[in-house]
Amino acid sequence: MKSLFLFLFLATSLSLYGQETTQKAAVPKVTSMSRPWIWGAHFQAAWNGVTGPQLPGNFFYKPGVAGALLLEYYPWPWLGMGTGLGYTSRGPGKINPDLDQSLGNPDSTYREHYYFRTMDVPFYVALRSPSFNQNRCRLSTRIGGGFSRNFKSTYMFHSVEDGFHDYKDMKDDFYKTDFFTHISAGLDLNSGSQTMFQVHLYWQKGQKNIFRTDGVYNGFTGYNQAFGLQLSFFY
Repeated sequence: MKSLFLFLFLATSLSLYGQETTQKAAVPKVTSMSRPWIWGAHFQAAWNGVTGPQLPGNFFYKPGVAGALLLEYYPWPWLGMGTGLGYTSRGPGKINPDLDQSLGNPDSTYREHYYFRTMDVPFYVALRSPSFNQNRCRLSTRIGGGFSRNFKSTYMFHSVEDGFHDYKDMKDDFYKTDFFTHISAGLDLNSGSQTMFQVHLYWQKGQKNIFRTDGVYNGFTGYNQAFGLQLSFFY
């Protein structure tokens, strides 16, 4: 009798569990394309330079990378807001006049590079269009800015002859903090039941002079600027 009772109890429990599992499976999960709260990260590959009315020489744009963790909230399907925490490697290169004009000479141009390592806190408004292509795609844009903390400024002279580059710490000659504006626009892609992939083109510009008035670049004015490709994923 006890064995029969135990068998009936287990059979009933398994039946109820199966029904509950089926009911849960029948309820579709809300995708990140539709949820009010989403989180994720982005990666930026950009050309970084400096622009301004009074620069100490001629500068060129050089490649740099950045990444950030992001959190976004959408009170309405078409409008949201976001913030995050990121790391950026940016900075321009300096063009020198090639007076010697021979291969490998010390004054060859495009050999002076500046590197700024920063931690960034962005704040932005996000706008989204209605989805299309069977809820697989939509247009989106971000407009905002943020705060940047520069914790390392380095000068490097490229030695193409032997590979022993000349490094110099220039933290006392460049900015410590900056505020920046940011604009990006592109496409959101529904890449799964829980994931959204985002491809944007972006532009970013600093609002504070990168040259310190008490450094070797006293009297000069320049602002960080970057543009490139921004790849994001959200859950």
